[in-house]
Amino acid sequence: MAKILVADDEHAICSAFQSIAAKAGHDCVTASTGQEAISAAQQHRPDVTFLDVRLPDMSGLDVLERFQHNHKDMPVVVMTAHGTVQTAMQAIRGGAFDYLGKPLELTQIRTLLDRALQQRQTASDSDLVSVDSDGEEQLIGSSAVMQEIYKMMSLLAGNDLTVLITGESGVGKEMVARGIHQHSARNEEPFVAVNCAAIPEQLIESELFGHEKGAFSSAHTRRAGRFEAAAGGTLFLDEVFELPMHLQSKLLRALQERSFERVGSVTPIELEARIIAATNRPIQNVGVTIREDLYHRLSLINLNIPALRDRREDIPALAHHFLAQANLALDKDIKGIHEEALAQLQGYTWPGNVRELDHTIKRSALTASGPMLNSMDLQFESTPVSAAADAVDPIELTAKTALQEILARPPPSDDETSAFHSLVAQTEAAIIEEALHITEGNQVAAAQLLGINRTTLRNKMKRE
Repeated sequence: MAKILVADDEHAICSAFQSIAAKAGHDCVTASTGQEAISAAQQHRPDVTFLDVRLPDMSGLDVLERFQHNHKDMPVVVMTAHGTVQTAMQAIRGGAFDYLGKPLELTQIRTLLDRALQQRQTASDSDLVSVDSDGEEQLIGSSAVMQEIYKMMSLLAGNDLTVLITGESGVGKEMVARGIHQHSARNEEPFVAVNCAAIPEQLIESELFGHEKGAFSSAHTRRAGRFEAAAGGTLFLDEVFELPMHLQSKLLRALQERSFERVGSVTPIELEARIIAATNRPIQNVGVTIREDLYHRLSLINLNIPALRDRREDIPALAHHFLAQANLALDKDIKGIHEEALAQLQGYTWPGNVRELDHTIKRSALTASGPMLNSMDLQFESTPVSAAADAVDPIELTAKTALQEILARPPPSDDETSAFHSLVAQTEAAIIEEALHITEGNQVAAAQLLGINRTTLRNKMKRE
């Protein structure tokens, strides 16, 4: 039997861990403050700790630091609902076993618990590279999927593995690449970004690899390319598979041999930079317009960035962030965004992803005249009505609203109807009422509309 410490000021989370631990045959100790966690760890010597970042009296990261001094072999899983690249980086660098975003998933907790216990005696005590805590935060979002990306970025910052970042245009692939670079040991060296799709085909080879004087008619002097300019930093090749096939071959050779030649030269130059590549293209094109061997060479680690429509909970934070930038750029003083405007932003499909949201907020702020940005101020790049209709499933929206209602209610006593059954009955009654309204009170027609027989309809009406 193992002993588990859970430090979180949310009673429901502590109870969930106690239930999981009990079913697995483990003992669970809980703490609601940082000091309680430190005392509990000293008293009970837990085998693994789950530690929330935000505790009432102190930061969970400070508690983690104390654990590293006094309980160095104890795996600590850091939990947070407000994750950022910086938080993930500090947690992993501070010796955390793993980093877990809220809301928590039971299967994920069980898997992490098993892993932590299995590695109890061999938990790594290595640190990642140091990070400038004053560095600019470039990624916004605390959704579960973004917190997983922050965790991967923090892990990738500690090595020089080649990374392929995938995702639609506008999701922030370059920001992710910059974040990995800024938190890595190469952060004092250049970050050089190249959009391979934006350079004319006849210039791209010289642009990447440089050229010697006289290599072609307009080569009047020797010129270093982007590979040399990146030096010991990071070379980010955006839309890398837009390169012509013969240049994909040359890139592959450079990656394999860690050297390249300028156009017009046979003298090899050492490739010192780390390569991070990105593409928005479907990878099913491998073998047609993408060299399969290059794809596998670049995608040692494949980091996929989700579309904005797949992390709608991050939209309010992003919108307020872009509004603050717009205020500075436009010399405006817009205080915030109305709820109905935020709802409209969350209902839109965002085909241009984060970039489109940024442009929409800045364009809307430019012409807004009130102290708050409202729905009338919003200027989308395309009509949001049909997009919103496609984006929001009304059944899903109803289910989410109902669940929020259940969570807001106190637990029923033994002789009361559960909140779930009460809401189901209310929803059913509302649907029947609407069907009768549409059919002008005709019960036969209403039953046909609902796909039930008339007797069932009448029985349900009697129960209302």
